[in-house]
Amino acid sequence: MTLEQFLDRFDGPERSVVVVNRTDPDPVLNMLADTFGDDAVRVVDGRVVDGARDDRLTDGAGRVNGVGGAGTGRTGGLTARELATTGVVDGDDEVGPSLDVDVLRRHEDIPFECGDPSEIENLVLLMEGDEVVAGSTLGELGDAVLFVNSDLYITGSRSLPDVDLPSVISGLDDATFTLRGYPESNRQKLLLITISRFIERVAWTAGDGTLRSSFQRLSRIDDEAGTREVYERVSGTGVDTHLYGVPDELPGDLDAVIHAGDDPDFTDSWFVVYRPPEGPHPAESDPKTDLVRGIEGGVGLLAVETEPRVWRGFWTFDADRVSRVNRYIERNL
Repeated sequence: MTLEQFLDRFDGPERSVVVVNRTDPDPVLNMLADTFGDDAVRVVDGRVVDGARDDRLTDGAGRVNGVGGAGTGRTGGLTARELATTGVVDGDDEVGPSLDVDVLRRHEDIPFECGDPSEIENLVLLMEGDEVVAGSTLGELGDAVLFVNSDLYITGSRSLPDVDLPSVISGLDDATFTLRGYPESNRQKLLLITISRFIERVAWTAGDGTLRSSFQRLSRIDDEAGTREVYERVSGTGVDTHLYGVPDELPGDLDAVIHAGDDPDFTDSWFVVYRPPEGPHPAESDPKTDLVRGIEGGVGLLAVETEPRVWRGFWTFDADRVSRVNRYIERNL
C-alpha cells in the first residue's frame, strides 16, 4: 500500500465558503476564490436583517423571507439552500439574499460583536451541508493567507508564535481537499503551508511528543532559512523529530531522525503529524483554541501529489485519524 492508497480510506464532509455583505473590492474576492479553489467558494452579496425588528421582511409564520426566524421553532443555522434562494424584497426590487441576524447571534464561532445588522460586512461563513460551521472576517483571512505569500515562511519573516488559524480555516479539518500549485494557482498551496506551520507550532509549544514531517527533497530544510529555523526550534525543545524525503542533500546539525527514500511515499507526500506523548486522544479540557486542542490531543496533515502540482488530502484533530496516519508513517517509511 502507498500513502495515496491509504488516503483513499478517508472520507470527509463537503464544505463550502460563502461571503455575505461584501464591501471589499473584487480582487480580494478573487484571491479568496483562488485560495480555497473555485468550486468551493460561492459569493453572496446580500444583506443581514433583524427579523425581530423588520416586519416588512417577515411572512405570517414569523419567517424572514424563508430564513428561520422567531416563531419557526428552528434552532439550527442558516442553510446553504436559503443563502442561495432567499431574497429581501424592498418595494418592487429584489435586493439580494438575506441573513437573519439571529443566526449569527447563535454561533459562538462567528465574529459577531455588534447589535446593528447594518454594521456587519465582509463576513465569510463556512458551510457544511446545510449548516453554518464557522465564520471569519475577510480581514482575518487576509492576515492569515490572502495578503501573504510563501516567502514569509521560507525566509522566517513569520515566526512560529505568529501562526494562527482563523475559524474558517480551522473549520476545514477533516474535509478532503484538492489544491493546485503554481502555475495553476498562485495561492492554494499557501493554505497547506499555513496549516503545516501551525502543526509545527503545536509541537514546538508542547515541547514533547513526536513530530513527523515530509519535505519531498530533504535539501529544502537547509535551502529555506525559515524552515531550518523552525526545525531547530522544534527539535531543540525535546520533541522527537522525524524528517522524511529524497536524500538529495541531508540536513546537518539537527537533533532529528532522518528517513530517506525515493519511492512515491517519499517523492509525492506532504505530511506533518504531531503525536502527544500519551498518543492521540480527544482533548481532555474544553479547549478554547486550536493550539491547545492540538497540544492535548494531536493534529496532522496528510496530502499526496496525485499529478504534477495537484495535491489531495486532509488535515485533522481527530484522534483516530491522527493515530492511523502516524502509525502508517512509523511502520512504512
